[in-house]
Amino acid sequence: MKDSAQTEESMLTKLRAIIAATAITSIVVATAIAQQDLSFVTPDGQTVSLSGMRGNVVVLLFSGTQDPQCREGLKALESLGDRFRSKSVKVYWVSVNSTSEVTNDQLKNPCGAASVQVLRDINQAAFKRFSGKRAQLPTIVVLDRQGNPFGQPRGGFNPSSDFVNDLAATIDNLLQRQ
Repeated sequence: MKDSAQTEESMLTKLRAIIAATAITSIVVATAIAQQDLSFVTPDGQTVSLSGMRGNVVVLLFSGTQDPQCREGLKALESLGDRFRSKSVKVYWVSVNSTSEVTNDQLKNPCGAASVQVLRDINQAAFKRFSGKRAQLPTIVVLDRQGNPFGQPRGGFNPSSDFVNDLAATIDNLLQRQ
């Protein structure tokens, strides 16, 4: 009986070590992926990199002009941008449209007027990296001040949800961290 209990305890100890190692590996991989620099292009042709955004909480809403909820997504981002205008928060609508689908001039005012900064994700590199296995449009990604994804990407957009306040709570949480 004593040997059986010791063997069971030994197996539990090994299992805990494996689980801990797996969790640490997942965190290291996610951090390494986030720290690889990605860049976007504005409709005016300027390059904007993720590394240049560090120090800010960043909200990226990946979408396309063909998305039927594009206008609602932009309005929600505009509301977030207004709410955090005086804070270290950057809010972007990121087009996944190719240059053959949508011109840079068309991206200057996608889906109707909005004051949200628009970026183009060339070859959808950032979208593919951040959206995970169940990629769908729109996808919302929140990055902490170090440029690491915070939580899981949020796929889809339910305009009747409390989307803005939910994201605002996440942003407030990240702003309070050092």
